[in-house]
Amino acid sequence: MLNQTTLRMPGATLMTRLKVYDTPTPDGQIGGTPHLHLVCTEMYVVLSGSGAVELMNKDGFSRVELQQNESLLFSPGTIHRLINPNRDLEILVIMQNSGLPERGDNVVTFSEEWLATDTAYNEAMRVSSVEEAYQRRNRGVEGFMELKSAFETSLETGQTALRQFYDYALARTANRHQEWQEIVENGAVVATNESLAQIKHLKQEDASYLWDSDYALIANNETPTPGFCGHLNRYFDPATLLPEGQKID
Repeated sequence: MLNQTTLRMPGATLMTRLKVYDTPTPDGQIGGTPHLHLVCTEMYVVLSGSGAVELMNKDGFSRVELQQNESLLFSPGTIHRLINPNRDLEILVIMQNSGLPERGDNVVTFSEEWLATDTAYNEAMRVSSVEEAYQRRNRGVEGFMELKSAFETSLETGQTALRQFYDYALARTANRHQEWQEIVENGAVVATNESLAQIKHLKQEDASYLWDSDYALIANNETPTPGFCGHLNRYFDPATLLPEGQKID
């Protein structure tokens, strides 16, 4: 029997196959949209091609080269930007907390004019076509370049600019925090409690729960959609499918 309601991906993670954008950005590089996550750790696994990830945190700017079969892990608050110089980079994105990054846990590094108010930010984030996704990305790259320039001035100047961006990220996502809490409570927390309950059974020499084992086919959306960093093919967790018609970011 294929269980489409109770099973979830390991630890309530979620996966997306990503073909990184292959068009140039304002600084001449080819790649995706620089952004951060406020709650989720994320992992990139290189499926094919090669490229790089440009990163920024309190220690400043850095760049990590990516080759096939390599992976990169980064925590909330790390600004990241995929670079695709050979136009062949494809990765698997593994996301914490039932794919919370697909539910708004992401803030683009726009310049202050787009971050200052909800109205401006929502306008900058709105995407209904690949062309608009490129426009959003390019605005994000422009803000990323400003942050990078601040760190080039001095570490203190860069950290001041980064703190300001973090404050904007907090403000622009304030209306989603309760939703995120509920997703985590119904996903990762449930998965953890299930594992603890199973260990408790085993410590009591009771393996009866194994009789209820099951499996589920994880579907892949075969029609790519434009995302932050490229064209997305999402793998939907049957336990966390959104209601029909509900949009995810």
